[in-house]
Amino acid sequence: SSNPTLTTTGTAENLEPGKFQPLTDIPIPSGAKLDTEPSLILGPPDHWLGRAVLKVSLSANDTPVFYQNQMPSFGWELITVVQGKVSNLTFSKADRIASMQIEGARLSGSTVTIIMSPRQPKQEPPKAK
Repeated sequence: SSNPTLTTTGTAENLEPGKFQPLTDIPIPSGAKLDTEPSLILGPPDHWLGRAVLKVSLSANDTPVFYQNQMPSFGWELITVVQGKVSNLTFSKADRIASMQIEGARLSGSTVTIIMSPRQPKQEPPKAK
């Protein structure tokens, strides 16, 4: 189908063997669907980069709470949270950064846009001449 249902990942270890899962290193809420049109997922499921757009049944208020509670069990560290009509969360893990934008869907649930990018190496500030 054009918008496949993703397997719920309550923990990193409970993925069903043999089932296609494009994302295995982030928590997936129950009943979430991948919106394939705007999504661009590059690399392996456990170390991907790009953009994943999920349609979830959780409200726009409950979705940020879900990710704040569940991302640490996948090894992600929370960097920032800005909650509002559109909420933004940023997490880091090893050599990647996950930026999430969460907004309410038209009828119910919410849309989660996840931008996964490589983390830039720490650089020394330029020295004054």
